[in-house]
Amino acid sequence: MRRPLASRHAPGRPGNFNRSLVHPGPERRASVPALQVSLDEHKGSDQEEGDQKGRETANGTVRKRDRRLTGKKRKQSETEISALEERALQKGVPRTPDEFEKLVRTSPDSSFVWINYMAFLVDLGEVEKARSVAERALRTINIREEQEKLNVWVAYINLENEYGSPREDAVKKIFQRALQYCDPKKVHLALLGMYERTEQHQLADELLGRMTKRFKTSCKIWLRRIRFSLKQGKHVEYIESIINRALLSLPQRKRIRFMSQTAILEFKYGVPEQGRSRFELILRDYPKRTDLWSVYLDQEIRLGDTEVIRALFDRATCLSLPRANMQSLFKKFHGYEKCRGNEEIIEHVMRKATECAKSFAAKTALDLRGMC
Repeated sequence: MRRPLASRHAPGRPGNFNRSLVHPGPERRASVPALQVSLDEHKGSDQEEGDQKGRETANGTVRKRDRRLTGKKRKQSETEISALEERALQKGVPRTPDEFEKLVRTSPDSSFVWINYMAFLVDLGEVEKARSVAERALRTINIREEQEKLNVWVAYINLENEYGSPREDAVKKIFQRALQYCDPKKVHLALLGMYERTEQHQLADELLGRMTKRFKTSCKIWLRRIRFSLKQGKHVEYIESIINRALLSLPQRKRIRFMSQTAILEFKYGVPEQGRSRFELILRDYPKRTDLWSVYLDQEIRLGDTEVIRALFDRATCLSLPRANMQSLFKKFHGYEKCRGNEEIIEHVMRKATECAKSFAAKTALDLRGMC
């Protein structure tokens, strides 16, 4: 899947359009405000249910490490394609409509090229022609190139958000058309991202209300609503009501992930006491989930309260868990203390880790004797 990038950044309103017209590539996300959800998030939303089912399949579970490697390969492939497209465009940057026409004939299925053509016309003040190019792109791109078509639909929505009159009606018209041809969840997420980026908070809130009804079994959608509510500074009671509704709607297999991700959002957006309570609630029922302990520790480390962090590490490293899990926790504890440079505490961690290793060795010896 290709990530189109704008080729021009002229000053004034057209330049703003160029930056918001397209999906930002990985290297630009920090500097270019995203107008919609990234391609990675789109793909994750489709695989959400499949990943959970795969995680639950006995003896056939896809390891998290394997999924991570697959994701890295996919990102690397997308980045390489984007770089190749950008270099190809820069070798002979089109400077006239005729040159762009030649380019779209050469690469008719590339949303990268079509969107750059739209941006070029907008820079010239030819908004109506940019609309015509968007329509041509949607007619021309092969029906099997779903992501390429989605990129153009999103760019078209952004164009109407910037230049449509009346803006809200123009955006909704293109949005409704896009829903007929693309994955509805992806289109909704794209529109939501645009509303959030352009600070149309009322419209974003209304859209999220519709999304949680239409996609009520999607963990991703409920988390987006919680994140939006936290960023808007909504009351704790309001957010709790959303969480309760989500738990009633989500399948059982998604609830732990939903609760842990909600806790992370609460830490991130200024209500750590709520996030802390939520992690404690989860770990009370799943005390041996070292992945949850690790994420909980990461949130506390980010806040930086040393006493709280050490107390949590002590609790985690007193658990009775498999050897590999305990090694992971002790390694994290040692790494944290090593960064702080307190030799006394580092020695304490090492002693505790040694005692844990001895207990595993003793248990192994007893097991072997029992087998003889």
